[in-house]
Amino acid sequence: MSHHQPVALYCLCLGVGLLGILLSMLHPLSDAEEFLGLHLLYQLRGPEKTRTDVVIVAIDKESANAFDLPLKPDKWPRRIHSRLLEQLPARQAAVIIFDMIFHEHRNMADDRAFASAMRNAGNVVLTQGLDRQTMPLSGQDDVRSAHLNIERTISAIPLLADAAVGQAPFPLPKVPVKLNQFWCFRPESGNAPTLPVVALHVYARTAFADFIRLLLAVDGRLTDRISVPPDGRYAIPNILGMIRPLHTLFEENPSLAPRALEKLENDPPEKLPENRRRLIRCLVNAYRHGNSRYLNFYGPPGTVKTLSYQHLLAAPDAGKAGAPPVIPKGSAVFVGQTVSDWIESHDSFYTVFSDRSGRDISGVEIAATAFSNLLEDKAVHPSGPVTNTVILLVWGILAAMVAIFFPAALSATGLVLLGGVYLGAASVRFNASGVWYPLVIPLLLQTPAAFIAGLMWKYRQARRERENIREAFGHYLPDDVVDRLSTNLKALRLGGRVFHGVCLFTDAQNYTRLSETLAPDSLTRLMNAYYEAIFRPIKANGGLVLQVVGDSVMALWTASRPEDSIKQAACRAAVEIAAAVDRFNRQAGPKAMPIRIGIHAGEMLLGNIGAMDHFEYRPVGDIVNTASRLEGLNKFLGTRVLISRDTLAQQIGISSRSVGRFVFKGKSLPVGVHQLLPGEGLSTGAREALCRLFESGLQAFRQQRWGEAEEWFGRVLEIDAADGPALFYLERSREFREQPPDEGWDGTVRLAQK
Repeated sequence: MSHHQPVALYCLCLGVGLLGILLSMLHPLSDAEEFLGLHLLYQLRGPEKTRTDVVIVAIDKESANAFDLPLKPDKWPRRIHSRLLEQLPARQAAVIIFDMIFHEHRNMADDRAFASAMRNAGNVVLTQGLDRQTMPLSGQDDVRSAHLNIERTISAIPLLADAAVGQAPFPLPKVPVKLNQFWCFRPESGNAPTLPVVALHVYARTAFADFIRLLLAVDGRLTDRISVPPDGRYAIPNILGMIRPLHTLFEENPSLAPRALEKLENDPPEKLPENRRRLIRCLVNAYRHGNSRYLNFYGPPGTVKTLSYQHLLAAPDAGKAGAPPVIPKGSAVFVGQTVSDWIESHDSFYTVFSDRSGRDISGVEIAATAFSNLLEDKAVHPSGPVTNTVILLVWGILAAMVAIFFPAALSATGLVLLGGVYLGAASVRFNASGVWYPLVIPLLLQTPAAFIAGLMWKYRQARRERENIREAFGHYLPDDVVDRLSTNLKALRLGGRVFHGVCLFTDAQNYTRLSETLAPDSLTRLMNAYYEAIFRPIKANGGLVLQVVGDSVMALWTASRPEDSIKQAACRAAVEIAAAVDRFNRQAGPKAMPIRIGIHAGEMLLGNIGAMDHFEYRPVGDIVNTASRLEGLNKFLGTRVLISRDTLAQQIGISSRSVGRFVFKGKSLPVGVHQLLPGEGLSTGAREALCRLFESGLQAFRQQRWGEAEEWFGRVLEIDAADGPALFYLERSREFREQPPDEGWDGTVRLAQK
C-alpha cells in the first residue's frame, strides 16, 4: 500500500459520514425519518400501558341500539348527555371533555337540561370547530401575489357555551396520511390553546395557584405581568383566561421553564404533596416544548380505557358498597364517537398503530392520548441537530471501515450485526425517554453506501493486482471472447408451452386525471402504494403478476389441466383486491382510484415472445383479450368484479350472480358473465332477495317481456338504488320496448364499445 492509499481510505470513510450529514438536510429524508424510522421504533416498542384515570366514554352502535337512538351521534338528543353528566360528578371526574361540536340548536328543553347539568358539574370543556378560509392578497396593478389563511372558531350555541367552563379547538391534519403530531397552541388562531391544554388546566386547577407562585418565585419581575387574586384563589374561567398570556411569557423567556422545574425539584416555594408537585410540573411542561409536539401513542385503537355509553349509565358502582368504581376518582373523561364499522366517520386517523384491517384511531382517542402525554410529560421528540451530526458522522466512518477492512461476506455480516446493535440501542433510548435517533439515513442509506464503497475499494485494489497479469497474458486472450459470449446470451429459446390458466385484469378509474395533475414523483409514490394493495392479494393466493402498464395489472394462475382450485384462487384474489383498494382509497382521499376487475379462464400459450433484442414472458391467446373486455364491461354495468362463466368454479365460496350473456365488440361468440358480490353492504337476506328478483328480471328480458322485466328490475332498485346491472337492463328494456330487437334474438347483449 502506497503512502497515498491511507489518505484516500480515510477520505472515503469520512465521505460516507459526511454523506449522512448532507442527506439529513434534505426535507424528504427528514420526512422519511418520521414516517419510517419513528414507525419502526413504535413497532419495536409495542403497546404501552395507559393511565387508568383517563377514560373514554364511547358513543357507539351498542349504546344507540340500547337507548333506541339515531345512528348518527350528532342526532342524539342532548338529554342523554345530561344523564351522563349526572353520573360523572358522582364518580368525581376532575374534567369532562365532549369531543363534539354543539353548534346547532336542537330541542330547547334538552338543551336547557344539558346546560343545567354542565353548570352543576362545573368542569365540562366543549370542543370548537375550525372554519378555514383563504383570502387572496393583491399586489401592484391588482395582481394576486399571495394569499392569507384565516381560521375562525365555531363555538357551541350560547346556552351551552355559557354553561361549560371552557371551549377549545383540536385541529388534526388529514395530510400527510399518517398522523404523528398535535397542536398545543394554534399559531393560525393567535396561539389559541387547544383542547388537551385547556383540559389539562381544568384538571390541574387545584395546583394552579402554586404554579403561579412558583413562577413569581423564579422571577420576581413577573409580578407586573401575572395577576394574582386578593384571596390567591383562581376560578376556572380566570385560569383559562391566563393561558395565552402565560404562553407569550414562556415564549419570551425560554429559560423560564427549566428554571421553574429546577426550583420545583430542589427548592419549592413551600412543602407540597407529591401529587400537586406533579401537576405543577405538567403545567410548566405544557408551555415548554413549543406550539406542537409529537404524539406518544400507547397502542392500537381501543388501547385507552374505553367504556360504552350504555355501560356507564347502567354501571352499578354508584350505589353498591364495595363495588369497584367504573371510573376512578379524579379522572379525565373524554366523550366522543369511537371508530367502528356502524357508521361512516371522518373523525378517524391513520397512525402507526392503525389496524391492518383498516381500523384507524378515533379523534377522541387521539385527544385522550394527547392529554395523557401532557399529564405524564411523555413527549416523543427527535434527537437534537448536534447529536444527529455526531451519530451520522461516527456511524458513516465506522461502517465504511468495516466494509473496507473485511472481506465482502464478512463485512456484510458485520454491518448487519452492527446495524442490529444500533437499532437495539435506539429502541432502548426511545422506550426510556421518547427520544428517537435517526434510523433511515444510517441504516438504509449510509450502510449500503459504506458497503458499496468497500466493494469499490476492493475492486480498485483487485484491478491494480490484475493489471500485471493482463499485461503478461493479455496476448493469449482473443479479443472476440466478450462478443461471442454476448451473442450466446441472446440465443434465448423462443415460444413456450400450452397451459390452462386464469387471467385477471385490473384497471383504475381517475388515473388519467391524476397523471395530468400530480407531479411525477408524487404519482410514482401513489401508484407504488396502489400496486402494493393489488399485488399482496395476488401473491397471497398463488398468482403471478406478469404485466403492469400505467394503471393496469395483469395476473395469471396456471395449471397443466383445468382445475377449480386456480379459479377459486383467482376469485378470492379479486375480492381481496377490491377490499384492499377500498382501504387504500379511504386513505388516499381525493387521490382515490376505484378499481375494475375482469377474470377469464381458458387455454393459452405461455413463454418468451418477441424478436431481435426484445423479448417478453407473457401469455398468448384469447384469454387475455376476454379478461380485458370483462374488466371494461364493469364501466357499463356499474360493477367492480366480473368473471366469465368458464371461470365460475363449483365451490367458489363467494357470492355471485349471473348478469347475462354478452358479445364484445369485434368478437362473434357470446360470453356468459357473472358478478362477484362484495361481502359488505347489504345483509344476507337482502342480497338473496336482490339476486332472485334480478334473475327473474333477466329471464323476462331474455323472453322479451319488457314491461315485466322493467317491473322486476325496479323492485331490485328498491332494495339497492345503486345496483348497476339492474339500471343497465332497465334502460335496455325501455329501449327494446320502443324498438324491439331483430327476430331470433336470444337475449345476448351486443356491445358497440369496448
